[in-house]
Amino acid sequence: MLYRTVISSFLAAAAFAFSPSTPAQASGIEGEIRGVDGRPLQNAQVRIERKDKAGAPVTMQTNAKGSYASSALPAGTYKISVIENGKVKSNVTVKTKASTARVDFNLKPSAGANVKHYVLVSSAGTHLPPRWVEADANGTPIARGTNMDVASAALAQDMLRRQTNNSGR
Repeated sequence: MLYRTVISSFLAAAAFAFSPSTPAQASGIEGEIRGVDGRPLQNAQVRIERKDKAGAPVTMQTNAKGSYASSALPAGTYKISVIENGKVKSNVTVKTKASTARVDFNLKPSAGANVKHYVLVSSAGTHLPPRWVEADANGTPIARGTNMDVASAALAQDMLRRQTNNSGR
């Protein structure tokens, strides 16, 4: 009886020790590109480069609707560039998790001082829907009443700290 218990314990331990580890969670990046005339930009080149680890960039073309999509990317930090006629027209750096990030580009010129950046904040692990919040040029959410969960003082302090550190004040 003792022999069977020892063997079963050994087999159970071996099963846990040699079981494959959890695979890296895959994420994706998708979006739409609008040209200077406000219409979908066809055949623009989109380059997705991994910034936190070395790796070859992923390059694709937009379709007739100006859309692009890349799936099965490992979660991480990526620089997404829009290239038209061999020139980088716009780029942004995003950090992905285990879900698909949506990054849209609008290449229409604006008044400059009135440009606002927004990032989509997913509510991974909750039942809340994702929401858009205003961000600085680096993609860090700006601490404002409309961006903050007022029930969480820690979140407000964290956002204010990040905003202060990014602007150099």
